[in-house]
Formats: sequence, structure tokens, C-alpha cells
Amino acid sequence: MTQILDWRPEPGEVVEFAPTTDQTPVPHDVPASHFQQAHLCLAAAHRAAGRRQSPWVAMAFDLEGRADLDALAQAWQGLVRRHEAFHTWYEPETEPLTGFRTPPGSLTMRPAHVGDFTSTADLRAHVHRRIDEQTSVSRLGLLAGVIRRDTTSTVYFAIDHAYTDGHSLALLFHELRARYHAALTGTPLDLPPAPGYLDHNRRERQRSASLTKTAPELAAWSEFLAAKDDAFPAFPVDLGNSAGDLLPATRLEYPVFTGDEARAFRAYCARHSGGLGAGFFAALALAQGEFTGNDVYRVLTAVSTRSYPRLLRVHGWLVNLVPLFFRLPGSPTLADAIPLAQQAFQRAREGYDVPLHRALELLLDDADAGVPSIPPMASYVDGRSAPSARDYLGADATVLTGPDNAGGVSLWLNWFPDRADLVVSMPDTPEAAAGVPKYLDRVRELMLGASGNAHRAH
Repeated sequence: MTQILDWRPEPGEVVEFAPTTDQTPVPHDVPASHFQQAHLCLAAAHRAAGRRQSPWVAMAFDLEGRADLDALAQAWQGLVRRHEAFHTWYEPETEPLTGFRTPPGSLTMRPAHVGDFTSTADLRAHVHRRIDEQTSVSRLGLLAGVIRRDTTSTVYFAIDHAYTDGHSLALLFHELRARYHAALTGTPLDLPPAPGYLDHNRRERQRSASLTKTAPELAAWSEFLAAKDDAFPAFPVDLGNSAGDLLPATRLEYPVFTGDEARAFRAYCARHSGGLGAGFFAALALAQGEFTGNDVYRVLTAVSTRSYPRLLRVHGWLVNLVPLFFRLPGSPTLADAIPLAQQAFQRAREGYDVPLHRALELLLDDADAGVPSIPPMASYVDGRSAPSARDYLGADATVLTGPDNAGGVSLWLNWFPDRADLVVSMPDTPEAAAGVPKYLDRVRELMLGASGNAHRAH
């Protein structure tokens, strides 16, 4: 995950691919998911107020040689026709959000030459501007392009976050490269039909409408909120934002483990009845205890709502935030905390299908009071088994994010075949800049200490 202002693409010839159709979009009656609705409405409010925002997610990766434009256009066209996320959308300026779809068979993708860039800064500024322009329009608001060079070409893609997530970007990396290779070589590519995200939206809304305040599915949420007067957890260090306002954000990236260190830490966690994710949450809890004396660790964590195998082919934002919390024993060690964190992690994931926004609507008298517009969270993802994950490093695959806002701190620990990295989003304040790195250095120290001991034991 790289902030686009830190992206350094090599100059080259820029070509874009825009979806076009001769068909008029038609409305559909499937409501937006809870997360889509919150995200799209917040982005619309930011636009109306003139606030900085980047409600999109993008990615870039390399292809060998000078990209063949006809083959790449064929690859993009097959992809946008196959996946509902690229030909359906919601109009964010309507209340309630109105959904539309374009007949997928009518979509074409043709190359459009933009020009040659000789400066990395100018190239990055152009791509950034085009992403902001294209993803701020609702109708087919995506951007696809390529930077062509003789030795390698860099493909880039961006779309509003409402229609994609990390899993979807991994699918796109795998499928677009496969389609491009098939188009180049003339070999057939047999892909199964991909379900759309709208069916998932419909099921989520039907299920969430049936929930009541006393539903057993909300027990974990009730306990999570009751632990601190119906309030969300505060970060363990001062962020200079006691009011919890949305402020301009900054991002940090920490290398945590090499591939060998990650495997050693995973082995250490396994000996203490947990996985690597549990070790991460245990270290966060221990560091919190050292910094604040608080022995109850609470955090929202991201979980996939892809609950059965067919959904693994869906492009969309199939993610939820669920409540994770546990209490540390007296004088705890990492070994003590790991099994507690594992149990809490498992329990949190059991509530994957209870939407955050619906739970708070039912449980809080005023669901808007004290609930952040962008809830801070801690995410752990084992990305080693994603399609073509072992090709990320060679293809320089990068998830790009834009300048944005934050009220609190969000953390992403991502485990790849060659390393594990921690990405941090936080308010851009002097207090956060001073305190957050100190806390995270201690978290890393705890995990690396266990990893080193486990590695030496072998």
C-alpha cells in the first residue's frame, strides 16, 4: 500500500482505456450495502464541503516489454464485461442511493493515446489528477491505463472504493494478466461465470433488516460497547484530536518481518494456541497496557464477508468491521496474551455478517454520536494464498491510495510470500507524529523478539 504522492513511476508513453457504450443505463432496485451507503454519502459530503478526499483505491503493476495495446484493450474489455462491479453503480447524490446498470455486452474498451512523459513528477501528477477526475463521477467511474516503455510497461487501474476491496484487486491482478497473455498468444481462456455483488447486497439488507436489539448476533457488539460507556476505543497515545474530527491524514509504512521471520513468528504463535494475526493483536494489547495501564484491549478489525467459495470470484467491497476485545491477565507476557487474542479474533470473525452500521443503529440511542465517520481499525490479512501472489514482487504490484482524512489510527498488517508490512493511517498532527511511531515500534519489538527467539530455537 503506497500513498500516490510517494509513487515513483518511470516515465513513458501513457495510454488510457475508457469504457464506452451505446446503451442507456437502466435503474436497478438493489439497495447499496451498509458500507457502500456510508462511504458514498461521506464522499458526497466531502465534495460538497470542498474537503480533501480520495474515496478511490488504485493499483499498478508491470508487464514485460512494450505493452500490446490491442491485447490489453481486449483484456480490459473482457474483465469489465465479466464483473458486475464495473458496469453497475449507485448515484451518490440521490437519497436513497439509486442504482444503475449498463448492459455488459455493450461495453467496449479502446486505447486512447495521452502522450509521452519524460518526468516522473509530471507523470504521477497526471495519473493522480485523472484518478480523481474519473472516480469522482458515478457513471462507470473507473480509470484504466498503461505507461509503455521498451523493457517494461506499467498498468494502472483505479475505481471508487465502494466497488472494490483488497481481494478484488488481487483478482484483477491475476485475471488481467491472464487475459492479456491469452490475447497475445491467441490461446483460449476459460473462466467460470463470476457472481455479482448485487446479490450479496440484497442478502445483506434482508438479513440486517431482520435483526433486533436483542438478537444473539449482537451480543459481541453489546459487550464491546458496554466495556466503555458505549464509546469506541481510543488509541493508546495522544493524537492531538480529542474531538475525533476528520483531519488531513498521513500514512506510514513499517517493514515488520522478512518471510523467514514471519514464518518463525507464526510458529511461535502456534505453540501458544494462536495464529500470526493473534500474535499481532496480542502485541497491540501488551503495548497498550504498557503505555496506558489499560488491560482491556478493544479494536475494530476487518473481516471478509465472502462466506462461501463462489463469492471468492466476486469483485466488490465485501468487507465488514467487527468488534474484537479481550482482557489481559496480571503481569502478562506475549505467550499469555496470544491464546486470548486468538479466541477474541475467532469470536469477532463469527460476526462477519452483522453489518457495523446496522449494529450501531440498533444498539446506540444516537448512532451518530461518538461514532467516527471513518472508524479506525486494525486489519490483518494473509495474502500469500491469493491468486498469483508469488508474482507480486517481480511485477512490482502496488496498491495506491490518495491523500485523505482520518480521525483516528488505522493499521493494516499484510503478510506476503516474501515479507510482512504494517501500513498506518493517522491524523497529520504533531502529537500523532510523535506518539504513534513510539507505540508501533514497541509492537514490532514484541513481535520481532518472539520471532527471533523462535528462529534461534530452530
